[in-house]
Amino acid sequence: METYKRNGIPLSTLNPKFLHTNSTSHTWPFSAIAELIDNAYDPDVCAKQFWIDWTRIKGLDCLSFMDNGAGMNRARLHKMLSFGYSNKEAVKDHIPVGIYGNGFKSGSMRLGMDAIVFTKTKKSMSIGLLSQSYLQAIKAQQIMIPILTFRRDEQNLPEDGASLDAILKYSLFNTEKELFSELRAIISAGPTGTRIIIWNLRTTTSGETEFDFETEKYDIQIRANASENTSDSLAMMPESRYSLRAYCSILYLKPRMQINIRGQKVKTQLIYKSLAHIANDHYRPPYLTKRIRITFGFNTKRREHYGIMMYHKNRLIKAYEKVSCQRRAERNGVGVIGVIECNFLQPTHNKQDFDDTDQYRKTMHNLSVKLEEYCNEIRYKRKKEDPKCTIPIEDTVKVPDQVWVQCDSCLKWRRLPDGFDCSRLPEKWFCHMNHDTQFRSCMVEEELNDEEEKQKSYPKPFKRQKRNSKSLQEENVPEGLETSSPVSPLPARQPKNTVSGEMYQSEHSPSLDHRPQLPLVNLSALSNPRKRIKRKRTLTEEESTAGSIVSWDPFSPYASTEAAGTSTHPHFSPEVKEKNKKSEVVGNLNSDKQMNNEDNQITERFEPYQEPVEEDEEGQEREELTSTDLPQSDSKQESENACDTEEELWRQEKDRLMDMLREAVEERDMCKEELEVIRGQCAALEDGRSQLLSRLDKVEEEKTRLSTLCDQLKSKLKMLKTEMDDKEDSALRQERMKLRNLRVSLGHLLVSFMPALSLEQVDFSSDIIDELLKQVLQEVTQSSVT
Repeated sequence: METYKRNGIPLSTLNPKFLHTNSTSHTWPFSAIAELIDNAYDPDVCAKQFWIDWTRIKGLDCLSFMDNGAGMNRARLHKMLSFGYSNKEAVKDHIPVGIYGNGFKSGSMRLGMDAIVFTKTKKSMSIGLLSQSYLQAIKAQQIMIPILTFRRDEQNLPEDGASLDAILKYSLFNTEKELFSELRAIISAGPTGTRIIIWNLRTTTSGETEFDFETEKYDIQIRANASENTSDSLAMMPESRYSLRAYCSILYLKPRMQINIRGQKVKTQLIYKSLAHIANDHYRPPYLTKRIRITFGFNTKRREHYGIMMYHKNRLIKAYEKVSCQRRAERNGVGVIGVIECNFLQPTHNKQDFDDTDQYRKTMHNLSVKLEEYCNEIRYKRKKEDPKCTIPIEDTVKVPDQVWVQCDSCLKWRRLPDGFDCSRLPEKWFCHMNHDTQFRSCMVEEELNDEEEKQKSYPKPFKRQKRNSKSLQEENVPEGLETSSPVSPLPARQPKNTVSGEMYQSEHSPSLDHRPQLPLVNLSALSNPRKRIKRKRTLTEEESTAGSIVSWDPFSPYASTEAAGTSTHPHFSPEVKEKNKKSEVVGNLNSDKQMNNEDNQITERFEPYQEPVEEDEEGQEREELTSTDLPQSDSKQESENACDTEEELWRQEKDRLMDMLREAVEERDMCKEELEVIRGQCAALEDGRSQLLSRLDKVEEEKTRLSTLCDQLKSKLKMLKTEMDDKEDSALRQERMKLRNLRVSLGHLLVSFMPALSLEQVDFSSDIIDELLKQVLQEVTQSSVT
């Protein structure tokens, strides 16, 4: 093996076997074809049309790919056939898909062993060969890529002689005439472009190519295995898994390029606008400042095909990816499709999956939650609109909410009237056929898309009702059950410990913990009005009850001589003690476990001991009933009704304020996003203005140059006219001189016949001499005749 060095350091090399190794990253053949489509779609080529076809050349099945983009010069072709060179940049909102500089090599070598590239620019035509057969035949130890370039006069460069010989010997084209015929095929599609031909296609174990070219005349399909060849398995499998036409129709979130397969145009679709019951939701990762839009809707074609369509930079990465709620036994979300553009995630090497990172896992979890919310909201809305309907919404016939079509000339998308039958559309549709007169010209921009409109998230009444019901259930929990420790009467009254408002809020406000965090409002400051009113009522009743005698144990460790205004009696009545225990139990049961800091700091008030008054049994029973608060009086009932009314009004007001706050927050977020959009538009306009100014300067320079050239041409024309006039005058003088000489010679001849004729006074420059000479000539002739 020859070692290449630079500055004495060995260089790394690539063995030809790496071409096959590199191609194994594509386990699915359509992902390899997508790499070639991406190269034509990216802004550095920006092709408007792309052709995919199957042909046979010299008995071999071949796949051909052609675009009418900008083409490549020799240097760019060399980089494309090399590894790791990618300097693609975004142009306005057109973001390139390719990022690794490996797509053509891995994709083409996955489809076949050999590929030849024909490319044409305005100044040159180039041909490059990437062939495993060629490298095996010459037993190469390095990857070699023959490249040759033709000038405008169709003569190749002198240094390309070896490359020309290799291409003619090891490719399908053995003469220069055949090579030029392929280059002229590019001209039929446009002045510039690229054409790729791949042969020695990969075959299956049975010896057939992995592609099926016979089943569908205008499609390229993947041959089905024996286990997949049943009608049931094909019905459950999305068509895009085995049909190239179906896959290309959803390959881009918003198609910008027209794709033709075997001579017929692919009917691309805006998948996020071709669903039924469309709802737009948003997801904001913690590491992003901008919300990510998620579109949910039902598949209008096949309910068996559902899941999440995940795009990256407008390119499809994962199709019909089922999230966790769709994989459960109840199969929640059947028929529902979600569409999201995950530019914040990193795709894998073959652009068929995302890197399994924490960001990706959190995104999938949030997609599952939001899809489940969408299904619940759709069912709730349907039940509310038609309570008697028993047919699940998944089993109903659905039509798309919107109908969009792409112009075959300008490739802009136009919206058709709702309910329009797409089967009535012609094979080719143009903007002048639009029903909407406002968008009936290719010069008019597209309608505002969803990103520019900044639609709000769809309303979620089911989620709101569920949250309110949960909050109401928590509010209605019996007060004696709110604490985990059982309540038991204490043998002696003990002072209560104060609880900080912070601990109170964290331990006794579970309903507020589940509410979404909103700015501008401190939800922890909200308290339960019903419990606050009960607490006030209980304290009032305790103060106004004459029989509230607090027991005091002089032997208790909490007894103190500092308690002024209190006294103990050595003969404490057991009946009064029992009564006080019952009152204490009732007080504990009626006390609020979610009191705020100020209420918790209210100290117990102790009344001086009074001699017990003997009462009869009825009085004792009546006092016990009063102390335990078992029978409810009319005043208490009215008070509770008032509390319930006040609580309901407070709850309604709170819900209204919460809704207003949510709307305000959403409007604030929308304003921020609109501001970002406007800033982006301003930047784009500023760039456009700068470009226009530079173009204007160039036009002024060109105008000045042309004006100078015009003046030069005028002066040159004047000189030419002067020269022509001089030449004409000189020629005229020469002619006149010849005529005079002729007249003089004729006069001398006549004098020889008539000696008496005198011509000394004759002006031979005048035309009169011609008449005189004519008369004299006639006389001489007559005299000679006579």
